[in-house]
Amino acid sequence: MNQKKKISKKIIIIVIILIIIIGLLVFLLPNFLNNKTSTESSSNSSKITSGGKYEITGDNECIVINTKEEVELDLTDATISCSNGPAINVKAAENVKIVLTGDNKIEAKTTESLDGAIYSKDDLELEGDGTLTITSNYDGIVSKDDLKINSGTYTITADDDGIRGKDSVEISESTITIKAGGDGVKATNEEEEEKGYVIVKGGKLDIESQNDGIAAITTLALEEADITIKTTSTNEEDSRKGLKSDTNIEITGGKYNITSTDDAIHSNGNITLNSGEFTIESDDDALHADGLIEIKDGTYSIKAHEGIEGTYVKIGGGTITIDASDDGINAANKSDQYTPTVEINGGEITINMGQGDTDGIDSNGNLYLNGGTIKINAQSPFDYDGEAKLNGATLIINGTETTTITNQMMGGMGGQAPGQQGQQPTDRAQGGYGGPGGRR
Repeated sequence: MNQKKKISKKIIIIVIILIIIIGLLVFLLPNFLNNKTSTESSSNSSKITSGGKYEITGDNECIVINTKEEVELDLTDATISCSNGPAINVKAAENVKIVLTGDNKIEAKTTESLDGAIYSKDDLELEGDGTLTITSNYDGIVSKDDLKINSGTYTITADDDGIRGKDSVEISESTITIKAGGDGVKATNEEEEEKGYVIVKGGKLDIESQNDGIAAITTLALEEADITIKTTSTNEEDSRKGLKSDTNIEITGGKYNITSTDDAIHSNGNITLNSGEFTIESDDDALHADGLIEIKDGTYSIKAHEGIEGTYVKIGGGTITIDASDDGINAANKSDQYTPTVEINGGEITINMGQGDTDGIDSNGNLYLNGGTIKINAQSPFDYDGEAKLNGATLIINGTETTTITNQMMGGMGGQAPGQQGQQPTDRAQGGYGGPGGRR
C-alpha cells in the first residue's frame, strides 16, 4: 500500500513539473518569437509573420513583413540587399516602424509594381539617430498609406522618386539628401481631399531631381526647414518645379535655396509666405499661384524670367529683390475668385528689369500701393488695365522719387489717389493650412 502511495506521489510531482514546464514555454515562446533576429531566413528572404520588435544587423537579403500586427525593425549597422524586389517589403501590417542605429545600407533592384527599395502597403515610420543609405533602380522609400520620417540621416539615390507617400508625407528634424531621376518628395492621393499633403518641420533637405523637388496634391506646409532644391530636366512636357501644390502652399521660417528649370514655387491655388529666407533662380516664374500670393514677411533674392505671378498679389512686408527678364510682379487673370490686383502695403521692394518689352509691375486689373518702399529700375515701371492708387508708399523710379504711377498701356491713366485702400481678397478664397484634419 505504501508503495502505491509513493508511486502516486511521484506521478503527481511529475505532472506538476510538466505543467510548470508547459506554462514556462507558453509564456516565453511568444517573447522569443517577437525578438527574432535577421538570421531566420529562407534562401531568398527573411519573413516576418507576427508582430513585435526585430533586430536587424549585419548582411541580410530581402525582408518581407506580412502580419496584422505592429512591427518594429531595429537596424543596427545593417546591410539589406535584394535583387528581385524591395529590400524591405511590407505586404501587410498595422504599422511598421524602422529605427536606425549606426550606419545602415539598403540596395534594391525592384519592379514597377513594387517600386520602392523600402515599400509598404500600410503606414510606415522611420526614426533614430543613425544613418541610412538607399540605392534603388525605382523609388527610394514608398508608402501606399501615411509616411513619417521623424529623425535620422538619409542619403537616397533613386532612378525615379526619392520619397513617396500616397496619403501623406510628414518629415521632421531629419537630414535628407536625395538624388532622383523623377521627383524628390511627393504625396499622390487625389481621391480624398484631406489626403495628399506634405509637411516638413525643421531638419535639412538637399534635393536634386529631374522633375519636381517637393510636390503635394493638397497642402504643402513648410516650417523652419533648411531646404535646397535643384531641378534639372529641360523637357517642357515634364513638371520640374521646386515646390509644388495643387491647392495651397504655406511657409513659415527657415531657409530655401531653389534653382529650377520650371517655376520655383508653384501652386494651382494659393501661396502664403509668412517668413523665411529665400534665394531663388528660375528659368520660369520664381513664385506662381493661380489664386492669391501673400507675402507677409521674409527676405527674397529672386532671379527669374518672371518674379512673382498670381491673380492677386498681396505684399505686407519683407525685403524683396527681383531681377527679371519679363515682368517683375504680375497680376494675371488665372482665377475667377479674384479680380487681378497687385496690392503692396509694406516692405522694401526692389525690381530690376531687363531690356525689351518688360514691366516692373504689370496688373491685368488694379494696382494699389499703400505702403512700403518700392524701387523700380525699368523702361516700363508699370502696366495696368484697371485703376491705380498711390496711397502712402514711397515710390522710386530709376533712382528718382515720384508721386506718379505711369502706365505703359496705351490709353491707360496714371496719377495718384491718396488715402484709398486696395481691395482685400475674399475669405472664401484665402485657403491656408490648418494642420491634418483642417487643411482646406
